[in-house]
Amino acid sequence: MSILLQKTLCIIKPDGVRRGLIGDVVARFERVGLKMVAAKMLIVDESLAKKHYLYDDIVFRHSEEIWKSLIKFISNSPVFVFVVEGVESIEVVRKLCGSTEPKLAIPGTIRGDFSYHSFKYSNEKGFSIYNVIHASANEVDAIREIPIWFKDNEILNYKRDDECEHYYC
Repeated sequence: MSILLQKTLCIIKPDGVRRGLIGDVVARFERVGLKMVAAKMLIVDESLAKKHYLYDDIVFRHSEEIWKSLIKFISNSPVFVFVVEGVESIEVVRKLCGSTEPKLAIPGTIRGDFSYHSFKYSNEKGFSIYNVIHASANEVDAIREIPIWFKDNEILNYKRDDECEHYYC
């Protein structure tokens, strides 16, 4: 596999699932040629949430209160978790998602089109930011995060029609 061909983790968060945005979000990734290689919908328990949101990392960058709000938020209703694969997919996915702070996300991005809160507002109200989607920040995070959510045998290897040289792959 080429080093430019990457896998990355995405999670449509509870706010995106409750608003019925799964299809809209996934379609954006597929339209640009990214391939979905794993997917599942689940309610996240506290243990899984804590594996995903590393305490030391979040507390170091932000605060324990923000870490607790992230755990509470991702555990409060279903999420849709998936892995996409493609050429430099980590960067492409991050660009499609837009800024993690929705008020800064430009129109045309997932967060720019489907969310509007600010960090200041969510902190003032004491809840996690509603920004629809999580996407691995970089290759190190993708390599760490994917096995938290998926076993190796749950990640498929197949060709999309646009990857085939002939009509049938």
